[in-house]
Amino acid sequence: MSGRHRSTIYSVAEKAGVSISTVSRFLNTPDLVAQETARRIQSSMSQLDYVPHGHVGLRAHREIRRIGVLCPFFTAPSFVQRLQGMSETFQKADCEMVVCAVDSPAQLTGYLQSVSFLRRFDGLIVLSISMPEQEARRLHASGLHVVVVESPSPWFASVDADNVLGGRMAAECFLHKGYFPCAFLGEDAPPPYSPRPSETRLAGFREVLEAAGHALAPDLVRTGKPTVEDAFRMTGELLDLARPPRAIFAMSDLMAIGALRAAGQRGVAVPRDLAVLGFDDIEAAGWLGLSTVSQSLVESGRVAARLLIQGIQHDTEPVQRVHLDVRLVERETT
Repeated sequence: MSGRHRSTIYSVAEKAGVSISTVSRFLNTPDLVAQETARRIQSSMSQLDYVPHGHVGLRAHREIRRIGVLCPFFTAPSFVQRLQGMSETFQKADCEMVVCAVDSPAQLTGYLQSVSFLRRFDGLIVLSISMPEQEARRLHASGLHVVVVESPSPWFASVDADNVLGGRMAAECFLHKGYFPCAFLGEDAPPPYSPRPSETRLAGFREVLEAAGHALAPDLVRTGKPTVEDAFRMTGELLDLARPPRAIFAMSDLMAIGALRAAGQRGVAVPRDLAVLGFDDIEAAGWLGLSTVSQSLVESGRVAARLLIQGIQHDTEPVQRVHLDVRLVERETT
């Protein structure tokens, strides 16, 4: 972290037109500062990308380091398995992991701009969340060690998987087996802070099919909520078409499970009449015999935790980008 230009409490006080003691009072007991004065100080801190460093000494004396994990407020198995990999690794390193759910852009901004929030942690993992550029720069300037997962950033170490390649693998699987026409189930309205994996997986899928002369028909691309229930509904609509799909690629295993349920309800044999392929390789995929594209969820959590621990232990570690392989896992549904 050395070599960064960091604003100081003096520059914040000057820009806000207040004394240094007033800035200090705002940082430590904000309730004692007048609302308008507090607004000016917060605005100055934001413009100067300032985050105080007075808590560094406290961190150094902790026997157990505290790690924050910002995670979307959605208990998807893919998130849970990544957290599992992180938890195992942090426990071995005598680190405490604190998961902080994000359910709105305002809450994300509140976390990233909160001095008291950032003071709580020795390091932070941002899981499946795309940060606005200004917030990423401010967080970088704070000196807090950060690793991002599934949303590569030039500011921080990162762990990600190739979603486009995963989509290509799905298309190649269907091409090899002669499964036409193909359909896709994706997400239509991801949160503003989402990395939008549905779009990149569809891009790879579409690219390979078009190159082989089997372009996706518009009515065979369905989007909705990334849930079993919505996938069940959309698959029913696909199966009711005059020419239903021979194969479905779902952007997640949860949605693929919904597709399997819809096929079962209609008496459609899988894979004889309909092939189904998911993405993620959650534990349930193995139990159900679901073919999928694996992105090594637990391992990605472990790698992110190791990167963060290395960054904390070696303050001059360069920014690293770890690109995990994706692989096709064929089971009974294809």
